[in-house]
Amino acid sequence: MSKVLLIAPSFFGYRDSVADVLRSQGEEVTVVNDRPSEGFLFKAAGKINYNLAERKIDAYSQDLARLVGKGVFARLIYMGGMSFCFSRKQMERIRSASDACFVAYLWDSLRNCQRFGGAIDCFDDIVSFDPGDCVHRITLRPLFYRNALAEVSRVPEGGFEYDACFVGTVHQISKFKSVLRICETLEAEGRRVFKYFYVPGRSVALFRSFSERAYWRGDLKFKPLPPEELGDIYRKSKAIIDAPQMGQRGLTMRAIESVGLKRKLITTNRDVLNYDFAQEGRVLVFDDSKKVPRGFFDTPYLGLPPTVYESYSIDVFAKTLMGRASAYEGYRYEGI
Repeated sequence: MSKVLLIAPSFFGYRDSVADVLRSQGEEVTVVNDRPSEGFLFKAAGKINYNLAERKIDAYSQDLARLVGKGVFARLIYMGGMSFCFSRKQMERIRSASDACFVAYLWDSLRNCQRFGGAIDCFDDIVSFDPGDCVHRITLRPLFYRNALAEVSRVPEGGFEYDACFVGTVHQISKFKSVLRICETLEAEGRRVFKYFYVPGRSVALFRSFSERAYWRGDLKFKPLPPEELGDIYRKSKAIIDAPQMGQRGLTMRAIESVGLKRKLITTNRDVLNYDFAQEGRVLVFDDSKKVPRGFFDTPYLGLPPTVYESYSIDVFAKTLMGRASAYEGYRYEGI
């Protein structure tokens, strides 16, 4: 057993899920936020420039340095991306407080992490979900699906209620437009589509609506769908709809969840075709020039080897953070 400090944002329970799995694997885990505040104003300032909240961030880095400096942690794991708020000086302060192993997992592209690049050499090991960033000392490891989702993968008695579903955040405009195009195309073809458009706060939706008519919709949701309801919707759906943020190459959590769920995937991310699970009609890359082939829905999902499912599991993901997993080999660096 080793003592681990996990620093990550709290959204959608991903951090706590990883912490729970690490504990089940025998680690003693302490969890803290990766930024001093989860409030709207701090997040808004961070999207513009973290310099706007420098005093608050600096004080928080001192708090973390004191925590790390107690010398009890063998490993510090940062898990996040654009929410990384520390300057190089602040990260050096935290790093110099301990001789623990510092590991970073990025679920945003480096270009979207305004501060992480300046502190990159403060970490002993860096893992990323984005193949485009995996050069030199950064290695590739996709995101994960949680065990609870794998438990609802069985086809429901009586058949599927929905041909496809989308459940996710839509506060990024280009992503929202892509999701809407997919949903509207499927519905025009007579397909049954479940939609849950989540925006983290009415103020965010109001701000977006000043420049984008898509946010005038009356079906926006301001609370995440509870996990048990999410699992039920996935269970009732033949396919999962996905669209990454603009310029994002790494696979979203939703794309990886389709693997654990044993459901087909409709996505705008063409790079998915480089992954080992994307063959045999399991994945459709959507673009505006074509309709969804009828056979995509009419043919059954073909299963994958157990080793492939295992490689995308949260258990292997947690072992990767601890340096105990084999290298991920499910991606072809050929380009499509």
